[in-house]
Order: sequence, then C-alpha cells, then structure tokens
Amino acid sequence: MAAVLAEGSAGGAESEAAAVPPMAGLEMVQQGAEARVYRGLFLGRPTVAKHRFPKRYRHPLLEERLSRRQTAQEARSLLRCRWAGKEAEDWLWKAVG
Repeated sequence: MAAVLAEGSAGGAESEAAAVPPMAGLEMVQQGAEARVYRGLFLGRPTVAKHRFPKRYRHPLLEERLSRRQTAQEARSLLRCRWAGKEAEDWLWKAVG
C-alpha cells in the first residue's frame, strides 16, 4: 500500500469544506487532532493519504516547521521499517497547499 502525505497551508482558516478529501476517490478513515487519514487509489495502487490541517492557535511559521518536521520523520520511519525487512508503505508524494 502506498502512503501519500499531505500538508495543509498554515495560514488558512479551518472549515468544514476542508473535510473534503485532498484527492478524488478517497474516503476518510479517521480524523485525529493532527490530521485526517483517507484510503483509496492513487495511480491504480491502494493508498493511504494523510492530510495535516493547520492549528490556528500556532504562529504560521511554527506550524509550517512542525508540520514539515513531522512529515519528514514519518517518511524516515517508513524507510527504516523497510530497511529492517518489515512491510511498510511506499512514500509517493507530498503536497503542500
């Protein structure tokens, strides 16, 4: 299964319209405090997409840095799992919007 990591813009206001999947054909699996997780197909492959939404109480610059760091750490963790011989998703794409 492929993983698609996506970040929201740090400056925009969060609204119900943001609950729309980041790509067509995805359905929301779970929403947490940090992100929404979607499942579907991307380029014909089963995919999990994670869409981070900005925290309005954080300064936009801090929000951007934290989101980038979290996304990079998740990608490194997936690579470490694969290197260790564990089954893990491929990291395909990161959208910054």
